[in-house]
Amino acid sequence: MKLTPMMQQYTQIKSKYKDAVLLFRLGDFYEAFFEDAHLVSKVLDLVLTHRQGAPMAGVPYHALNLYLRRLVQAGYKVAICDQLEDPATAKGLVKREVTRIVTPGTVLEDELLEQDSSNYLVAICKSVKYTIAGVDVSTGESFVASFDDLQLVVDFLESIKVSQILCEPILKKELEVNINSVMIEPFSDWHMSEINLERDVAETFNISTVDHLELGEHLRVFGALVRYLRFTLMANDLFLKPPKILRDQSYVFLDASTVDHLGLFSEEKGKSLFDVLNLTKTSMGARLLKSWILQPLRDLERITERFDRVEAFFNDKLLLNEIREYLHAVKDIQRIASRIRYKKASPKDLVALRSTLSVCPYIREVLLTNEYFSQTAQIDCHEELYEELSKALEENPSNTLGEGKVIKAGYDKELDDLRELVYHSEEFLKNFEIEERERTNIPNLKVGYNSVFGYYIEVTKSHLSKVPNHYVRKQTLVNAERFITEQLKDFEERMLTAKDRLEKREKELYEKLCDRVSERTDSIMKLADFLANVDVLSTLAYVAVQNGYVRPKFQFDGTVLLKNSRHPVVEKLVDSFVPNDLYMDRSKSFVILTGPNMSGKSTFIRQVALIALMAQMGSFVPAQEAILPIFDRIFVKMGVRDDIASGKSTFLVEMNEVAKIIHQATKDSLVVLDEVGRGTSTFDGISIAWAVSEYIHNQIGCKCIFATHFTELTELAKMYDGIENKTIEVLEDRSKVVFLHKVTDGVADKSYGIEVAAIAGLPEDVVQRAKEVLDVIATKSELEDKLRVVSSERFKKLKRKKVHPDQAALW
Repeated sequence: MKLTPMMQQYTQIKSKYKDAVLLFRLGDFYEAFFEDAHLVSKVLDLVLTHRQGAPMAGVPYHALNLYLRRLVQAGYKVAICDQLEDPATAKGLVKREVTRIVTPGTVLEDELLEQDSSNYLVAICKSVKYTIAGVDVSTGESFVASFDDLQLVVDFLESIKVSQILCEPILKKELEVNINSVMIEPFSDWHMSEINLERDVAETFNISTVDHLELGEHLRVFGALVRYLRFTLMANDLFLKPPKILRDQSYVFLDASTVDHLGLFSEEKGKSLFDVLNLTKTSMGARLLKSWILQPLRDLERITERFDRVEAFFNDKLLLNEIREYLHAVKDIQRIASRIRYKKASPKDLVALRSTLSVCPYIREVLLTNEYFSQTAQIDCHEELYEELSKALEENPSNTLGEGKVIKAGYDKELDDLRELVYHSEEFLKNFEIEERERTNIPNLKVGYNSVFGYYIEVTKSHLSKVPNHYVRKQTLVNAERFITEQLKDFEERMLTAKDRLEKREKELYEKLCDRVSERTDSIMKLADFLANVDVLSTLAYVAVQNGYVRPKFQFDGTVLLKNSRHPVVEKLVDSFVPNDLYMDRSKSFVILTGPNMSGKSTFIRQVALIALMAQMGSFVPAQEAILPIFDRIFVKMGVRDDIASGKSTFLVEMNEVAKIIHQATKDSLVVLDEVGRGTSTFDGISIAWAVSEYIHNQIGCKCIFATHFTELTELAKMYDGIENKTIEVLEDRSKVVFLHKVTDGVADKSYGIEVAAIAGLPEDVVQRAKEVLDVIATKSELEDKLRVVSSERFKKLKRKKVHPDQAALW
């Protein structure tokens, strides 16, 4: 098939972007051809047409973002090919080039992003360790991290909800096996090249050397990520903050299981810790709050600094309410600054920036009344930029540039004149007609226009004697003559080019305005980060006031003291919540919690972990009093579940999670376990739960709360001084069960499973039959005889010989 010049142009461009869907600007549409057309037609549910035998499917240019979102969410890379010149003035074929490549991890447009969530693009390489570099292009946030094994990598990526993964080609298959529903793309050789790698990274941050970034082993992967971004965004000048180093001694690392089991985030509104805490006023604050939840601090000085500022708001309700009122006007200037830097900002972005800058001086002024915000004086509120934006922009500008409805009247005389000409031409002609009638004394003189002759003055033949000498004959009709004057001719010439000149001038003014803002984006980003922090700190104070939270204290003697502690989520979902106490120290570090289903075991152990997490992220906590150590890790394993996608059984998933905890926990960790061993037979389950408990107590020595139905485990408290038994109080009243939800010392006397089944609505016949069967099983059970307590002496001997229990036969 012989291709037209335009289709030849398309195929040449497509050959450079074979791994992307190419959207080719053609008039008022972005068109896809050949295989791309079939894909676009299917994904976007569009009609497939043909042009000169080539399959074709297109979307309107003004609705590009709507369709782009769907393609990106489906995991496709999209190359946007734009017209680089006006088809009306182009000589021959219109020049076209790809101006941007859009992937799930490089989107900038508001419509393509979740407002309350970061959008991470992560790159992975492997040498001795797995090294990771990540960036949220929409805000400029970047980070690096390293992990010893792939499972830790997977946990990390799942916990931050990564949008796209780049990797060394050799890693692609194993990542695809372990990670679902994320676009995984291998690097090209040139991404990974060592040549000029340091130079490329240094140029990104406009520095002469990368030494102070302390990238170390992460330089290669971060450099590869920088090169990928330059290519996809078509920009050498990337807008990135210096990378933050994760997984060092500053943060608590939460694996994906812990994030899931603790219910930190949920698609069901009101069912997660984030939902309870997220009363932020800005999208920037909501995203920062998420990162604080996912990355609790380990540094007491930083935690204390957060607490002091939360407490400052907590104690000064007038300050708190005034700040939250001002924050209403604060928009997402993090992402706006990024779009401005990449020349993707819309007029409404600048209006949002103006709105934010309008309240910043008030926020600064009111914060300076409190000693904990003295550094606020250093914040640049960009008053001059606000004045410029106020003078330049309409109050509610059109989002379409070039119509004269973006730049405010009075800002530029040339634009004002053009706007007057384009939008008030009829008024000019009407006034001109009236003036000419009066000047010539021709009562029926008429000013008109047609597409052939343009503008004219029409005079009937009965009044031709009154026509002035400066009128030039243009056309003769049967009953009239048409004339033109220099004034009308000048108006016509200006009108013919006015629209084009209006469009050009408004775009020029807008681009200059964006350039002036772009020069300040680094400072604007500092302001954005400051406002996000103020939003989160004031929100945590507001939540604490509303929910009766207290400031926790930290001690380094191993003490855990919680008085009248509550679950922050559950208490919002029930009419009344029963608070509970907990005391642990170095001599009593392990709690075995027994009790029936529905009694509140899972709620209690979760609330302990949530309170620890909240404290270390800088939040007040739901308790009357709270004293805690600083934990290096928090591990939570709740219940059992299948992993059907990878073919893992319930029990295998459970054992994987337990193994992870055993290998990674230290004496400074908090471990919360629920129902370990329930995924297999009773004897095996008890044996595993017993051995896991002993290992955590004897070998790791961390704080652990183990909720279980295996009352046999309570025998461990007789063997080890550091283990104590607790249970949930239950009241039996006339064969009915009342769960008091109160944690107390002791052991559950029975499981009450049949009573719970009755409460759940099982038919009475089934409940009675279950009781009969239970009597028989309980009478004939040989479990008590068969269970042999494994002596702790064996572990003591192993410890003295320095033999790791993993190497012992029992393990």
